[in-house]
Amino acid sequence: MCLSIQLGTGPRALNEPTVLVVDAATTLFNLPDYHVISTTVTDDGYRQVLVESEQPPGSPSCGVVATRRKERRFQRIRDIPVAGRIEVLWRKYRWYCQELQCQRPSFFVSTTQVPARARSTSRLRDHLVDAVIRSGRAMSETAAGFAVSWWMVRWQIRL
Repeated sequence: MCLSIQLGTGPRALNEPTVLVVDAATTLFNLPDYHVISTTVTDDGYRQVLVESEQPPGSPSCGVVATRRKERRFQRIRDIPVAGRIEVLWRKYRWYCQELQCQRPSFFVSTTQVPARARSTSRLRDHLVDAVIRSGRAMSETAAGFAVSWWMVRWQIRL
């Protein structure tokens, strides 16, 4: 029995990366655990950045890594202004936990930069505290500079 092999037919090796490739926008935005999906400039002149978390999360109750998505939602989060005002939209997923004994059958993603129920990044909160305590700026001046409310600055100083 003779087998003939023709070029161009049959299995081929794939030359695709098996890890997440970091693009230039993600590198410049520099928010750990997130990658940039798209950026646009709104009619108001704001830059809108759409981000997504990089890793599938583990369940907060049992720790099993989720593999099935339930729903998607967009959450607006506040972040430090970079060369002008910026609006960050996080494409956030609700995940199913496959563990039958888990106390939470579904859950939303939370990361170290944006913990559960947070509406701003940890780096914004850190910058607010640094601006008031280390730089000696007034809370109202800091709030105006970062385009947040005075109450948010006050809350971060209190913590």
